[in-house]
Amino acid sequence: MSQERLLYEPSPAVSMRVVQDGLAIMQEHAALSYHREPDSDRSFFSYCHPYGGKKDKVPSKIRYADVLWCEQDPEAAPDCVNLTFVHQHTIHRIQVQVDIADFNHHDNDISSYILSHAYTNGLVQPSVYVLLNPHGGTGSAKTIYDKHIEKVLKAANADVTYVETTYSGHATDLMRELDVSKYDIIVCCSGDGIPFEVINGFYARPDKGVSAFNKLAVTQLPCGSGNALSLSTHGTDNAFDATVAMLKSQRAKLDLMAVTQGKGENATTRLSFLSQCYGMIADADIGTEHLRWIGAVRFELGVLQKVLSRATYPCELWIDYATDTKQQLREHYDDHSGVVAPLSETQSSAMNLKYPGLDSPPPSNWVKVDDQVASTLNQVYVGNLPYVSKGAQFFPAALPNDHLMDLIMTTSKSSIRDTFSTILAVEKGTHVHNSNVYHAKIRGYRLIPKINGKGHYISVDGESFPFEPYQVEVFPGVLTGLLTDSKFVATSYTS
Repeated sequence: MSQERLLYEPSPAVSMRVVQDGLAIMQEHAALSYHREPDSDRSFFSYCHPYGGKKDKVPSKIRYADVLWCEQDPEAAPDCVNLTFVHQHTIHRIQVQVDIADFNHHDNDISSYILSHAYTNGLVQPSVYVLLNPHGGTGSAKTIYDKHIEKVLKAANADVTYVETTYSGHATDLMRELDVSKYDIIVCCSGDGIPFEVINGFYARPDKGVSAFNKLAVTQLPCGSGNALSLSTHGTDNAFDATVAMLKSQRAKLDLMAVTQGKGENATTRLSFLSQCYGMIADADIGTEHLRWIGAVRFELGVLQKVLSRATYPCELWIDYATDTKQQLREHYDDHSGVVAPLSETQSSAMNLKYPGLDSPPPSNWVKVDDQVASTLNQVYVGNLPYVSKGAQFFPAALPNDHLMDLIMTTSKSSIRDTFSTILAVEKGTHVHNSNVYHAKIRGYRLIPKINGKGHYISVDGESFPFEPYQVEVFPGVLTGLLTDSKFVATSYTS
């Protein structure tokens, strides 16, 4: 940004000193005056709001977490830098005079020192490959990117490659052929469909994606109707806040799930980062695709119809349990929630299926769900992320890398009132404590539908899969994601 000029008249730099978590002001009520200029060419400063003209006050402290960029001003004193930061959901740029005494024991120049503390993940000026689905959700992704995402990336001096997808599966095709050496982050400006395509594009590469999964972090900036990955990793469905969080997050390993359908030579395996669903949730989601234009309410209407009709989805279900009771699950969560998995390289062996295929019996240690229970099920929902959408903390005990999946099962035996009560509790993630909800950690499972497929769906990461038997197992620690402190966001399970 050295070629860009401040849009306000020169004024004394704000004097600041270095503190533990940022820069603290050394003068009270500092304000800078400036003259606004037309910005018809949409340059960087059409997005930025320098302090001053309206007597905006510089905050008493600017945290490193809020700093997007810092650079020396060649026309100013050596102890002056131009600082770009976020304050109250707005990008600002000011000139800062830093107390030089703070740097007597540091080898770095002032700007390098500030940037190294602002980006503890080491991703200063990351190379970002943006994939935007202009037709996802309500069709507003491009507007969201232009208004809320692009300005943050520009302010952080990110090296951006921008691509709009033009057909279903486009992202998969792009990722299959991508030169992974050129990029640090794949940014999915979309709902949950593009992340699904990205990881399966990696998996379709000759090495099953090993090089891509190791080199590239995959993240989502919320531009769709689901936004589960952003909600679970960045803690928000606000695109501006998610972009800032993305830039500051740490690389971390996340489990994926391998979903296999078909037998023998006709068997196909695709990867899932979010969930698989059989039952009323799948029908309420996929079955209302024609209403996607009305937003999230389409799903609520679909669930309402299924609950009132007391829909049942019988199946045969075999499960490889890791926990058998809710107490065991609680203990597992407490033992593993504070554990940060090492950022190790994924090996090719991690991409191989461990269990026999659908043309063979399930392993002998897998437990078959009693037919009396399986015949009354109204949903079998398995996931790896705590949030599946805004206000839906469906898997509050999900962990990034515990090598397990979270299972939720309910039956139609509950009254309509109790069923609605359970659904309402999903917002806070407390539904899992309901005695009518079966909640477990599992290593794998096999589900065989026992209902006519007409008008029914199997949903994987929100995508419609063939209505036929499927088997799922964990691919542990395969996906490189971006997390704050290497953890998912807080949930009802968080201590």
